[in-house]
Amino acid sequence: MTPKADLGRRTLAALVWTYTGAVGRVVLQLVFQLLLARLLGPEAFGQASLALIVLGFGWILSEGGFGSALIQKAEISTQDIRYALGWVLLASLVAGTCIALASPWCARWLGDAQAWPLLAAAGALIPVQAVSNIPSSLMRRNLDAKRAQAMYLSGYALAYGAVGLPAAWLGAGPWALIAAFGVHSLFGLVAGCWITRCPLVPSLRGDGALRTFGLKVTLANMANWATENVDRMLVSRFWGSASLGAYGAAANLSRAPAGFLLGSLQSVAFASAARLQESRERLAGVFLGMVAGVSLLAWPIFVTMAVHADLLIALLYGHRWTEAGPLFAIFSLALLPMTLLGVAGPLLWAINAVGTDLQGQLLTVVLLLAGLWAFSGLPLHQAAWVVLPAYLARTLWQVVRLARALGVSLLQVLAALRGGALLMALAALLAWQAQRLVQP
Repeated sequence: MTPKADLGRRTLAALVWTYTGAVGRVVLQLVFQLLLARLLGPEAFGQASLALIVLGFGWILSEGGFGSALIQKAEISTQDIRYALGWVLLASLVAGTCIALASPWCARWLGDAQAWPLLAAAGALIPVQAVSNIPSSLMRRNLDAKRAQAMYLSGYALAYGAVGLPAAWLGAGPWALIAAFGVHSLFGLVAGCWITRCPLVPSLRGDGALRTFGLKVTLANMANWATENVDRMLVSRFWGSASLGAYGAAANLSRAPAGFLLGSLQSVAFASAARLQESRERLAGVFLGMVAGVSLLAWPIFVTMAVHADLLIALLYGHRWTEAGPLFAIFSLALLPMTLLGVAGPLLWAINAVGTDLQGQLLTVVLLLAGLWAFSGLPLHQAAWVVLPAYLARTLWQVVRLARALGVSLLQVLAALRGGALLMALAALLAWQAQRLVQP
């Protein structure tokens, strides 16, 4: 079997296993997150979200893009892995300590001074979460999706089923989510190292190209973190922890199907496209095919979610979460442009155009920051509409730049979207008619 044929076979197998695992992931996340949301309520859910926001920031600084650098490099050695491990371990210990010490100030700025112990605990978890990304990245590099999905699902079920839910039932409040997250991260670290036989002897000497590429990825990841979380921080600061709980729950629920449809595709696409980065013509065909496929599959689902937002929130979360209904509709509509981001992002990384991804994310951050700050005097369900134009602007920026790099015209991109747009319009009409029939 030729190398190209072998890569194609492994990519297809990885895609199948990744999507198979994604089904289980969506089911587990929906079941456990919905049960936890019902047990905890919006305020406790919002306080836990604050801690996870801070933890995510520390993880990005600590991981340093080394995981993606190990995937992107054509050939890697044991020394490369040790080099990545050494820098990640050092950076995570420094970042975790700094965040733990700064937790009282961070909690006050975020509008909930009582949440500082949660933030301090998040700092303590950063080294575990950061180091666990090294073996996880090695599995992605090797397209070992079968064992990666088994590891994630078993760890998630253990952490949230055996730790999170009982702790919430016993009245642990936001600590139930923090404890579950910590157990899941530790499980991923131990299981990942065992599966990949990852060398556990760190080193600070190695190929500087890994650090250079990792720095670009880190900047892009920081921008992505800001894109995902600057709005949540402002919601907490201006509207309070309970509103953050509703905002976060609406965002998480809307992205569950998006994570299933796009997350698995992104993981495999980056690893495979990185092997084809010198063949722009083949990547152009991959790009247009992915655009057509995901729009056909995702857009009708997302627009239907937006039309039935209030009903879905009431059925899944219960009466305490009514504030999340209008927010869920906004996030569902924002998924339409985000679908294209899910395609463009990994391909930009594969051709080493991480800077373009970074610029698009910074544009989104600026729009979200300015919009929510300017409309902080309005009810949250009105101010949150700034999310839609912010993501649309980022999508246009990245798709146009990627199309130019691959020699694809915008007319070709629009043609690829035609089928998805027609199905979306039909789905919106049917959902609206169904809503009219069930309303008294």
